[in-house]
Amino acid sequence: MTMLQRTRHAARAALLILTLLSLSLIAGCDYVGFYSRQTAWRAMYENQPRMSFIQRFAPGDSILVSGSIANVEEWRGPLLLAAVSSQYRENEIVALTTVRNPRDGYTLFLPKGDYALFLFADLNGNGLFERNELVGQASVIVDSAGSRADGVLTPPPIVVDYTQPGKTVFRMRVRVQAASYVYPSLDDDFFDPRFGNEGLYNPASLMAHTQGFLFGLEDYDVNKTTVLFVHGIGGTPRDWKFYAEGLDRRRFQPFFLYYPSGMPLDKISSLLAQVISSLDRSSRKSSHRIVLAAHSMGGLIALSAIQKLAAEGLPSSLALYCSLSTPYDGSESARKGVETAPLVVPVWQDIAMGSEFLKKQQSQPFPQHLPFYLFFTYNDPSAFKLGESGDGSVTLRSQLTPAMQGAATKIMGFNESHEGLLNSKAGRDAFLQLLDRVPLPETGTGTHQ
Repeated sequence: MTMLQRTRHAARAALLILTLLSLSLIAGCDYVGFYSRQTAWRAMYENQPRMSFIQRFAPGDSILVSGSIANVEEWRGPLLLAAVSSQYRENEIVALTTVRNPRDGYTLFLPKGDYALFLFADLNGNGLFERNELVGQASVIVDSAGSRADGVLTPPPIVVDYTQPGKTVFRMRVRVQAASYVYPSLDDDFFDPRFGNEGLYNPASLMAHTQGFLFGLEDYDVNKTTVLFVHGIGGTPRDWKFYAEGLDRRRFQPFFLYYPSGMPLDKISSLLAQVISSLDRSSRKSSHRIVLAAHSMGGLIALSAIQKLAAEGLPSSLALYCSLSTPYDGSESARKGVETAPLVVPVWQDIAMGSEFLKKQQSQPFPQHLPFYLFFTYNDPSAFKLGESGDGSVTLRSQLTPAMQGAATKIMGFNESHEGLLNSKAGRDAFLQLLDRVPLPETGTGTHQ
């Protein structure tokens, strides 16, 4: 290497370091870890390709797979779903997920490719899923061509047979997880804020932690109105603790979408639309109601899910939508990150001002008959206020686009910061007053196990 080449190499390295440092100031120190991990996983893939490496360094390219399981009525325990690929190495286990309630089916993200899906049950009750406890299997080709218009791939049902279990050629010995979709408190470590950063910068890690996407503080009951909370970027359901504590639990049940916020928003909104449709189907014999509340970027996910549902016919159970401090016109800082970052977090591309995702969203009308309440915030706590007015994170212009103002049933402003609204008594009181306008469900068929 010549002196000139060494000088250029050093200059490029110095520029990269300065870029990473500047991005860490904007996006947090976790960006540097994200860059290091992505670079390492890509190098490992190039050296020895594996599907699991693709899932790590390109999570945004994964496809949402949502399938059903048949003949599960006689079994009360969880099942284990293994997605196995032989594209790069024989019988590589790409994803494992616990199916807590087999009647509700399964949902997971998978890289594009051919897979064998294997279902295991703890038939001998020893607390382990083992290779000789195979109770169902199917094959699926995961690609965009086989997906529905909303981006979801729906394979044929996996038929379960507990009486004649099979045996896999690969090893399987996984401890049965006792975790449930119900947690007694949002203070549980399961919802710790550190997992919000995991979801933003390491989606596969968060999904391995949660083993699911919908969680509540009680068993689902069709005789109560479900308040479905959607957190924002880098968040967890714990962000909604103050609002959830204000609910009259005799009438309302809080549930939370717990998702990896670094993933493309179109994929997460498809997931949310699936969740709402599932809740709607599970309570068709009652007049069950669903209230959708979303903070910050969660509002973009909620709006996209509503638009997807409206294209097929909005579920009658969806009674109200309330967004809090949502950047409907996107984020300028995300746009700068997309332009300057050596590696881009997938979600930045969607929330960047002028993104294709936002253009598509803004081109579609809001359902006229769905009550929509827009909460905006305008207290910027910054010591030095530069640029446009806002709440310290999102500008007023982005929160109050003409289209969303026109669609809103009512617009309410709060002298709070972006995050402060989540702990604002005035904000919570206003939200609880909205809930009083939702009709009470008629008597249904009881709880849904």
